[in-house]
Amino acid sequence: MMKNIVLYICLALLPFMFTGCSSDYLDVSNAGQSDDDFVMSSPDEAFKTLSWAYAEYRQNAVHGGNYNWQDPLGSDAEYMSEFPTANNVIARLQPGATAINNAAGLYNSLNVVVARTARIADLISQQAGYQADAEGNAPTAWTQVYGEAKTLWAHCAWELVRHFGDVPFGYDNKIVEEYELTSRFAIMDTIINELKAVESKMYVLGEGGLTSERISRTYANALIGEIALHAGSWQTIRTDESGLYGAVQFEEKGSNDGTCVYARRSDYLDYIRTAEQYLNAAVNTHKGTATLVTSDSRAANNPFQKVWQEINSRRISPESIFEIGTVPGTGNAEMGYSQGRAGARHNNLAYLNTFAAIRIIPSFFYNAYEPGDKRRDASMVVTGSDAATGREALVPLGVGTRIGGGGPATNKWDKNRGDEPDYPNVSFRATGINYVLLRMADAMLMLAEAKAILGTDDAGAVALVNDIRERAFGDASHNIAGLTGEALLDAIYNERKLELLGEGDIRWDMIRSGKFNERAIAVRQEMAAMISGLEANGYYTFPSGRTISNYVWTKYVQVSGSSTAVVTQSPDENDPALYPGWRGIYEWGAEAHAAYPAKNLAIQGLYNYIDPNGAEAAALEADGYTKVNWGIRVWSDPNAKAMLDAAILDGVVGRETSAPRYFHAMPLTVIDQSKGKVKNGYGLPNQ
Repeated sequence: MMKNIVLYICLALLPFMFTGCSSDYLDVSNAGQSDDDFVMSSPDEAFKTLSWAYAEYRQNAVHGGNYNWQDPLGSDAEYMSEFPTANNVIARLQPGATAINNAAGLYNSLNVVVARTARIADLISQQAGYQADAEGNAPTAWTQVYGEAKTLWAHCAWELVRHFGDVPFGYDNKIVEEYELTSRFAIMDTIINELKAVESKMYVLGEGGLTSERISRTYANALIGEIALHAGSWQTIRTDESGLYGAVQFEEKGSNDGTCVYARRSDYLDYIRTAEQYLNAAVNTHKGTATLVTSDSRAANNPFQKVWQEINSRRISPESIFEIGTVPGTGNAEMGYSQGRAGARHNNLAYLNTFAAIRIIPSFFYNAYEPGDKRRDASMVVTGSDAATGREALVPLGVGTRIGGGGPATNKWDKNRGDEPDYPNVSFRATGINYVLLRMADAMLMLAEAKAILGTDDAGAVALVNDIRERAFGDASHNIAGLTGEALLDAIYNERKLELLGEGDIRWDMIRSGKFNERAIAVRQEMAAMISGLEANGYYTFPSGRTISNYVWTKYVQVSGSSTAVVTQSPDENDPALYPGWRGIYEWGAEAHAAYPAKNLAIQGLYNYIDPNGAEAAALEADGYTKVNWGIRVWSDPNAKAMLDAAILDGVVGRETSAPRYFHAMPLTVIDQSKGKVKNGYGLPNQ
């Protein structure tokens, strides 16, 4: 019996204004529905059709992949503190521990959007208005919506390749009897060529009324650059499928385990040149209204944090190139729940329920940022929101989620922060906080990376990094200079880690760099040294000079100038309630909170050792401070020790010279219906 490849695509379909799952599924079946001519009667009507594809991607891919596909749960800066759990096995590089259908919903959703956008673009191309406009030299509403459909198609096709590797491709909206794997390199070439064909007829960001909640030429250029950068960089490729990659030649690194190997195509520089060209267009010539935020009129004067203040305030950030828009009070707005500052379940204020899946590896928290870097406190935080009391709470190290454990969390998304934290009718998974898929700083650092790999414009790469660093420090005193080659590349990857913490990029940087295993081993060694020092001495001092100790001392205080509680902005090293900064708690005003008038938390000993039996500790306790377990948990609690060992990239152990295995499994339906031509590799299950 003939099988339709759209069958597995349609597994995730939601109700839509059109019916059918055949090759012409946009045709209607009754008079109560609109026909093709009507829905393509104008660019506005065509966009209404396309908006469904945006919604499908938001609801079932972005929201469904609520931990960014596990990307920020497995790097040399980030991990997941839930233990034991199946939520992070791919993040840990443990493909054999996943279930074959674990990512089926995400896989199907991406294929749905690929199929729908391909069909929409095809229908637009048949319209006389589009055909006439396409002959001209300037973008129009018709050419924009056509390019938008093609770019959303490309975006989701790229997500399939990035997260699943080599997949069946090019079968959408067709009847087929059988299908097979397509080389990811062939898919990436197709995507790049399709984008090149449409980008010049699209509006740059800001033209034609476009905001970053819609796809623009600016994003299309950046997407070409990003895909080309990945195509020309190190990655794990299959070796169990003979001839899969055709004539593409590779240089390899490490050992081949019989299923996969770490490799880079031999003609990689061709792709890096393409990456440089189009990332330069996105950052400079076609940037439109997108800009690196470098000023802040607030007293805090932290332009980096201002980016996140805008996002937490449910506004589009000027730095965003592409955001997936969400609506407060409706479902599928995961930001602030799985990715954000920790909160707690409680009936009094359910909104503060924040799972906080992304946690910061303690060695990174203590050792990564230089003094004066304004990104440090704005990116990571050791306290969360206690919904039961309305107070700020220290989040313990060790096993746990929400404020029950896990240690430092991301601080870019904080429900206490924003112009109107208690926005009406929002729930903990309906925040209205947009998903930021690409911002200018990310594009700038990718451009710097491409320049550094090529080695033809090291000065340009250094200048881009310094633009980011000057924003971070407020002046040029921490600029880098004179770097070339591997030293420059290492500096760029490190800068991306500091800038993009928690955003889902660091893991991909590790892969592209060709140094995934080295970086994974290094962070595991850092943590082992920290744990040994804490157990032996009660403290451990990092190269940064900051010290983690077995204990800290905390006390609830009323911050000066506030009658109840305050969300802090300007860090003050002399005030333990304001240092680290960018924390505190909003005054939520629930009746149950009245019993706790002092709501901000002062912390002593977070960065320096205090002898628990010494005079300083005694004086703090006499002043009302309480000694609290901190570093002691990572060595005295067997579960915490096991969690840290597993969650921090334990899949590298025993595979120190083998390729990292970071792909997700294609679902069972794809395997079963392929007549034996498609199977999962990389140690992933096939049943």
